[in-house]
Amino acid sequence: MYEHFDPEIGRILIKINQRAKSVIARRKADCVALTVPSFFTKKDILRAIEQLKPRLLSVEPKPVALIDENTTFETFSFRVVVQRYALSDTIRMSLKNGMLSIFVPQQIDITRPNVQDAIKELIRQGLRFEAKRILPQKTALFASKNKLQFSEVKINKSLSRWGSCSRKKSLNFSLYLLLLPEKLIDYVVLHELTHTVEMNHSDRFWSLLDTFCGEDSKALSRLARNFRSEGYDLLKP
Repeated sequence: MYEHFDPEIGRILIKINQRAKSVIARRKADCVALTVPSFFTKKDILRAIEQLKPRLLSVEPKPVALIDENTTFETFSFRVVVQRYALSDTIRMSLKNGMLSIFVPQQIDITRPNVQDAIKELIRQGLRFEAKRILPQKTALFASKNKLQFSEVKINKSLSRWGSCSRKKSLNFSLYLLLLPEKLIDYVVLHELTHTVEMNHSDRFWSLLDTFCGEDSKALSRLARNFRSEGYDLLKP
C-alpha cells in the first residue's frame, strides 16, 4: 500500500490486490481508498484516478464515527462502556463479569484521532482475548459432535472474511467474529469445519453444511455476509 496526493481529491491510499480484476474506489472520511489489479502500472493508476475523479468529487465523505462517554455496544461475550476517570493520566481498560470498561482521563480530549485509535485498540484487545478463549472451544465442540478433525485454531484481525481453512486443516477466525450474534458465529465455525472435508463450495459442501447447521446454510451465509453491528462500524479502520 502506498499514498498518492491529488490536489482536488486529496490523499489517496492505493492498495494492489492480486485477485482484483478492476479498480475499486471508496470515499472515506479522510482519504480515498483505491484498490487496483496487480498488473496496473503507475500510468494506469493515474489514468484511473482521472477517470474516477468526477464521481469521487461528487460524493460527500462519510463522517467518522466517534467513541465518547455515551458509547456502549454489545459483543457476543461482553458489553463495551466508556467512562471518564480522574485518578489516572493514561487510558486503560478492565474486562470482567461480561463488561469491558474503557477508562479515559478527564483532562484528555476524547475526540483526538490518537485517543480514538487508543480506545479502539483496547477494545480490539478485548475481542482478541475473548476470541482466543471462545472460538477454539466452539470449534472443538462442533468438531467432536460432527466427527470432524482440524489441526489448530488461529485468531486474526481480518476485515474481509470471518474465517478460513487451510489444506492442513488449520482454521483462522477474525476477532471481529465476536461482533456477530451467536447463531452466526456458530455458522461460521461450522462453515470452516466443513472445509476440512470439502475445500470448495460444491453442492456437496452446502449439503454437508445444511446437515451440520440443521437449517439452510446458504441463508445463514447471506445473513453473516451482510451483518453489520454498531461495534463493527466504530472499530473498523
